[in-house]
Amino acid sequence: MKNKTTNCLNCGENLDTEQNYCPNCGQENSDKKLPLGAFLKDFFSNYLSIDTVIVKTINPFIFRPGKLTKAFNDGKRRRYINPIRLYLVFSLFYFFMISLTVPKDFIDDSIRTIINQKAVLDSVEVGKLDSAGINTIIASAQLPKDSVETNNKEDRWATLKYWANDDNLSDNEFQENLENVGGDLASIIDISIIRGFIKNSSFFTYQAIKNLPLMMFFFLPIFALILKLLFFKKQYYVEHLIHGLHLHSFAYFIYGLVILLVSLFTISEGWVIFLSFLWVSSYTLFSIKRLYGNSWLKSILKFFVLGFVYFSLLLFGTLFELYISLLTL
Repeated sequence: MKNKTTNCLNCGENLDTEQNYCPNCGQENSDKKLPLGAFLKDFFSNYLSIDTVIVKTINPFIFRPGKLTKAFNDGKRRRYINPIRLYLVFSLFYFFMISLTVPKDFIDDSIRTIINQKAVLDSVEVGKLDSAGINTIIASAQLPKDSVETNNKEDRWATLKYWANDDNLSDNEFQENLENVGGDLASIIDISIIRGFIKNSSFFTYQAIKNLPLMMFFFLPIFALILKLLFFKKQYYVEHLIHGLHLHSFAYFIYGLVILLVSLFTISEGWVIFLSFLWVSSYTLFSIKRLYGNSWLKSILKFFVLGFVYFSLLLFGTLFELYISLLTL
């Protein structure tokens, strides 16, 4: 039995010992001594909603596309997890998995491999190397990153990073050195931005990953607008927004699981990625069919239009997000 107080510990309201809750703020009338079990129960109940709502949500969320959206739009809003909370949980899960699996030196390793392979091809084309020489350059991708010999093609990326960090080297001199090792991006992008990228490539990876959730959240209203234009029945815009929240939540859930599986087990990445994409696409199609009641032909056609327009915008948005990340270096 809980010990009650004569004053609310939260707001100070006078209470009768018979009152179970404060009439002013709603806090339970009990003393400040809180057993561990009661603390954990209160935490899970208030912040994670670990109760029958989650149990009821799991099955339709995974296996019955469109049901959660239809139920919410029909007014059944306490039966399942709120779509915004669902989106936040699975978006956090997905982007957390990305941040864990993308290494800090991802860009360094990728670009080093590309430019070293280019060095091999250039050398072969002019007949400078035999097979032994080619093997030497290929192996150079594993050289230490502090190799900074400017006349050495074995690790051009390390050389470029050394130049980019050299405060005594002007941007014009850096551009000349960049052109000498085959870099011609200065005609497209300002040399100071290129230099900042090479100098802070690891931080660029961090910035790009950090900005990605914000970009995807920004695209949610755009996704809902495309749905509104494609399915112009008498439905409010917010109903399409709820649909978008559920579809994105499911995609984050599946793709997050795929990243987790690929990182933990030795499995065929290509097949797992293809099957997950097929599942998410099928889920979206069936959800469209359930919610909007079009024929299968119309549903499939509008599904492809939705996919083409949305992924085209996502591609543009991703490029813009990377550019913004460049500017913040």
